[in-house]
Amino acid sequence: MSIKNNQAEIQKVFSAFQNPDDKWKYLMKLSKEHPSIDSSLFEEKFLVQGCAARMYLIPEFKEGLLYFYMDTESGSDSPLISRGLGALALKIYNGEKPQDILSSSPDFFQEIGLNVGLSPTRANGFASLLKQIYLYAQVFSIL
Repeated sequence: MSIKNNQAEIQKVFSAFQNPDDKWKYLMKLSKEHPSIDSSLFEEKFLVQGCAARMYLIPEFKEGLLYFYMDTESGSDSPLISRGLGALALKIYNGEKPQDILSSSPDFFQEIGLNVGLSPTRANGFASLLKQIYLYAQVFSIL
């Protein structure tokens, strides 16, 4: 799937929410469904800087596509919103070409209303996660 298709699917989900709290419930659901990664992979070099939760983003580049593995130190137990935001980002960018990631805009997340209601700490952490995804895409785009 392309990033635009992934975004359209998520847009469809978010547009169906009747209550503003539904988006937070959805993020918590994504958090609980997101697979954990082995804690042996929790290395400082993979730590997302600026995130209140200790979140790790591990890239893997194979066959021209960029894959991400993300988790928080507490795994699926906590913090649910931060982990859910990470899982949502991976639904869009995981398994895509680095050039496609770089040519897409992270403004999509504001368009679906994720900037409304996020605490400053979570908003900063999410921005840091997106920045890290784009930095990895930049690095792997030259390979």
